[in-house]
Amino acid sequence: MTEPQSALSGMTVVDMSAGYAGALASMFLSDNGARVVRVAFRDADIVRAPDIFALYDRGKEVARLDRDDTAALRDLYSVSDAVIDDFPSSPTTERARLGLDTLTEVHPRIVHCSITAYGARGPLRDEPADHDLAAARAGVLASQPSYRGGPIHVAHPVAYIGAGLLAATGICAALYHRENSGHGRRVRTSLMAGALLYTPKAASDNIPVRRMNMTPQGGGPFYSVFECADGRWIQIGCIHSGFVDLAAAVIGVVDVIAADPRFGDGRWPRDEDARRELFDIVQQRIRTRPSHEWIDDLQAADVPCTLTQTAEDAMRDPQILHNALVHQLEDPIFGPTRMAGLPINLSATPGRIHAPRAAAPNDAPDTALTDSQTAEPSPISEADSNSNSDELPLVGVRVMEMTNVIAGPVAGRLLADLGAESIKFESLDGDISRPAGGAGFIAFNANKRSVSANTRADAGKAIARRIAAVSDVILSNMRPGAIDRTGLDTETLSSLNPNIIQTHITAYGWDGPYSQRPGVDPIAQAITGLQHAQGGYDAPPVYLSMLAPCDYTGGALGALGTVIALLARARFGAGQKVDTNLMAAGVIVNADGFLDYEGKRPRRLPDPDQMGIDPLRRLYRVSDGWIYIAADGVSPLPDADILADILDETKLAASSANDALAMLTAHGIPCAPVVADYAQGFFHDPQTRANRMTAEIQHPTLGIVRLSGNLVSFDGADSLPKLPTPLLGQHTAETLSKVGFSELEIAALYRDGVIVTEPVK
Repeated sequence: MTEPQSALSGMTVVDMSAGYAGALASMFLSDNGARVVRVAFRDADIVRAPDIFALYDRGKEVARLDRDDTAALRDLYSVSDAVIDDFPSSPTTERARLGLDTLTEVHPRIVHCSITAYGARGPLRDEPADHDLAAARAGVLASQPSYRGGPIHVAHPVAYIGAGLLAATGICAALYHRENSGHGRRVRTSLMAGALLYTPKAASDNIPVRRMNMTPQGGGPFYSVFECADGRWIQIGCIHSGFVDLAAAVIGVVDVIAADPRFGDGRWPRDEDARRELFDIVQQRIRTRPSHEWIDDLQAADVPCTLTQTAEDAMRDPQILHNALVHQLEDPIFGPTRMAGLPINLSATPGRIHAPRAAAPNDAPDTALTDSQTAEPSPISEADSNSNSDELPLVGVRVMEMTNVIAGPVAGRLLADLGAESIKFESLDGDISRPAGGAGFIAFNANKRSVSANTRADAGKAIARRIAAVSDVILSNMRPGAIDRTGLDTETLSSLNPNIIQTHITAYGWDGPYSQRPGVDPIAQAITGLQHAQGGYDAPPVYLSMLAPCDYTGGALGALGTVIALLARARFGAGQKVDTNLMAAGVIVNADGFLDYEGKRPRRLPDPDQMGIDPLRRLYRVSDGWIYIAADGVSPLPDADILADILDETKLAASSANDALAMLTAHGIPCAPVVADYAQGFFHDPQTRANRMTAEIQHPTLGIVRLSGNLVSFDGADSLPKLPTPLLGQHTAETLSKVGFSELEIAALYRDGVIVTEPVK
């Protein structure tokens, strides 16, 4: 029986990047059927040294080229659908010689993605492309709490993971647009954009702020990692008061909460003293019993919780194995090697891991592509040539978004910023994050329209079906099967709209032993080993409370899977189901830990103070704050005596950040300031302003709201948000009218309480 085609089958991608982000982006493309040819210039290694490339380079071929062999490069470009590079953004002789500055002009059907450090413009355009330095500048390191005060070294390279996800999504979106327009595009993203994926910004004088003194354990009395009597740690993740009530009953603190009004509902105590007191009470109770007893009782009560695990534990976890998130290859260097599996599953055009990385190049670039399945480019019709090639690539795509909290809304925001019309379909109470109305909710849900309907009523189910019938995508992050209760089960959706794409971002996967458990980001962090890796070998697990790496990565995976499915539908006419989950996201973030082979050296993890992994890659205190040094890739380094003097902690502590950075730069040491308040400074940063990453939008009740955006840009169009975060049901009447409801029908639905629109106050 013939296997179904993968979404990118028949497409060829040339990967000219040297860094991790480009390699990760092209891995996603290779896993989904593209033929990826990695260019290894004569001065570069065929097999790249860091272990992680055993994962990132799987399935790719290698073409060995001389940098001056422009004829061979032209041959590669001429049969390619996409090219990825991560050369510095400044015009250089090398960029010109490689044909990168004019690639889309010479080859108008090609999609060309550039991944830079901080963007194509601005004062940082030529700074070193290092993920830790980008995270330091973007506020990631300062946003995470530490036991000693000050920023922490974040063990997980979110800047390059984010950039790789954004690059792959932008490439697939541009390829989708090419199917309709006949034109390729220039796509740009950066490590700065990758970091901002995990720390989106929203600011206004009127956005409510609920402050909590977070700690490396978390800080929430029922949303933290706790030590048990046996020395093991469990993560509890009660995201709303219903779960808090269940957890409080199991832990035995219901009477304690009820007796003191300062504790509120247990989720948001009245003040910091009350929060600390309740946290300590819960912590003391948890310490009275072993971990397995707590897990048994809490899970029996449907409380979101789990044991924290190492990555090694996670590779034996039954749900991770059920989801095929561990894959074995015969690596040419390491031999039998286990690594991360496919994080996105597509039902009609499934991806495949079809080969390990290459240990030797093809004989010549023409042989590398002789057997390519790349189809002859179709001629550009007059209609195509007159089409708007400057519009965002997903213009005309309608997304019906049924999401809450972070992962689902992040996916919807990414799709909306790529040009899709995103309709946030909410219950009468709205997204469960809506009542708090904080900066996160404002950021995740900008650029969308809101419809609010009661889908417990038949009339509400009819509204959901009517909107779904004219949508391209249903996007959900509910538990498996929960969407069925809204009247949109798979059978109904297929009959209403056979070509619809159903994207589900669940906690654990669509089926399997954990699939019906409640789950949130910290639970996925704990299961996949992120918390243990962040804590290091000699310290307790650390919950990355402000970073939410599984939520943001899961949202980005959902957006990428959706765009891949749209491209597959445009190519092959297939609507399908797209599945990803927070555990898959954790595996991708912790991929270094999910790489296992005989003789593997212990992974480098942070020291107990969370300063870094060694003297050449770590935080240093200066007189007016902190700086980050990333010198472990520098060659040659100054001799040992000079280097010891440069990195003398006492001298650095007596220097200002500016003086320390100037001294380090003069010695060729990559470094960056650790920005402490980037939430506000972002909107005045000349770098982000030069790259059009800030927008100001008038909100109906908050006034002017400033937002981050344009994480992926396309020549001729930026992806900054155009619409403010909607009020609950703000666009209900407008949307229902568009899908065929009459004014009388809409009025009756309002009168019967089936639909609502939040009034402007």
